[in-house]
Amino acid sequence: MTKMQHPLISVAIVTWNRRRYVLRAIESVFEQPYRPVEVIVVDSASFDDTVGTIKEAYPEAQIIRLHRNLGCPEGRNVALANCSGDIIFSLDDDAWLSPATLKLCVERFQKEPDLGIIACHVLAPEENRPANVREYYTYHFSGGACAIRKEVLSKAGYFPSDFFRQAEEGDLALRVIEAGYSILCYPKAVIYHERVPINRNNKLFMFYGCRNELYTVIRRYPLFLVPVAVLWKVLIWNWAGVKKFALHYTLGACVVVVLKLPWLLLRREAVSLRTIRKIVMLRKNLDRK
Repeated sequence: MTKMQHPLISVAIVTWNRRRYVLRAIESVFEQPYRPVEVIVVDSASFDDTVGTIKEAYPEAQIIRLHRNLGCPEGRNVALANCSGDIIFSLDDDAWLSPATLKLCVERFQKEPDLGIIACHVLAPEENRPANVREYYTYHFSGGACAIRKEVLSKAGYFPSDFFRQAEEGDLALRVIEAGYSILCYPKAVIYHERVPINRNNKLFMFYGCRNELYTVIRRYPLFLVPVAVLWKVLIWNWAGVKKFALHYTLGACVVVVLKLPWLLLRREAVSLRTIRKIVMLRKNLDRK
């Protein structure tokens, strides 16, 4: 096999105090039959001896230890920037790869030069692999269950550094589509995700989800669409806040956005109306499924 047929895949993992789970994620990478592969682990200043345990169990893994927790999106950016592979697989630390996933991603990328991101099919540990599920193009993906063509990052950029957590994929997806690449949901490529309770907080999910989606609309949408899109996001997020008894978190996010509005407007880098139309078309196609 030539290098072109078997490109290097870098697997990027960000972790924080999930020693037991990140070991399982790394193990699933090295158990893949596909080669060559490298593992880049960014540790967000864990205090449960995650780094020492990884070094002992998997000395071939490259570990980058941060001085503090920068949040998941920026932690992923650090990992992505240190990957050497032409293809990068971004894997959550509480997830693991199905045995053929890396090989399947490489083969699918090789069929389509303009394919920028492969969104894998995410299953709970007890779920079975789906049968006869067709692939389809989409406008979203999970940041911890996707394969990215490295050249996409040089053209579209990385995850937004100021999000800390939640909704960073939507911002990047807009820029990926704007750069002329597609995003494919590929059910053959499977990862399993346990969603462990460590470091999960539903109230913070509501705050950051609301805030960051509003950030994306204000910075990325064509200006004439911003008022309507902002109003819609405010309504749906605060209604969700009412239903989940987290209204003060979603309202707090809206207040933060108002205070940050001048700063957000100064940093606008809007996508084209063509990109918005493409996303609307993709959404309609998904609604028909």
